[in-house]
Amino acid sequence: MREFTDEIVLFMGLGAAYLLITSVVSLELISLWGSLACIVLTSLYYSFTFFRSDELFKKLMYFLILVILVMLYFALVYRASGIIDSSTGELMKPGWLDAIYFSVVTWTTLGYGDFRPTDDTKIWVMVEALMGYVFMGLFLAKILFLAKFHSERSVK
Repeated sequence: MREFTDEIVLFMGLGAAYLLITSVVSLELISLWGSLACIVLTSLYYSFTFFRSDELFKKLMYFLILVILVMLYFALVYRASGIIDSSTGELMKPGWLDAIYFSVVTWTTLGYGDFRPTDDTKIWVMVEALMGYVFMGLFLAKILFLAKFHSERSVK
């Protein structure tokens, strides 16, 4: 059982997030924030256990899967809530490509300026941008740790 801990954590975290997001009709914003918290806590598990593990690549892979899911999660929020087309100033319901694009641009804090958040989504945008900073820092730390770990193993 212990050998499947990473997989169990992944599926339980994603399962809890799914159950919360499907209850959005009854719980409203609480379920959205709760499901995001489940995904984030699951990804943090892989961050905290990464540096004390022998399965570095597996933990890095799960972390990256969760980062992509978080960006898709935010894209879902933007798709449902809408974004503002900066050229016209009108609210639009973006397609999946535009919603994912807006999410990635927000995550990386690139900000092209062709879309902007609605008043209802500004808090989501702020949370995603801050998470992008933190998670990109964690990703860089893991890559550097892997490089150091790999170089130390090749020297021995």
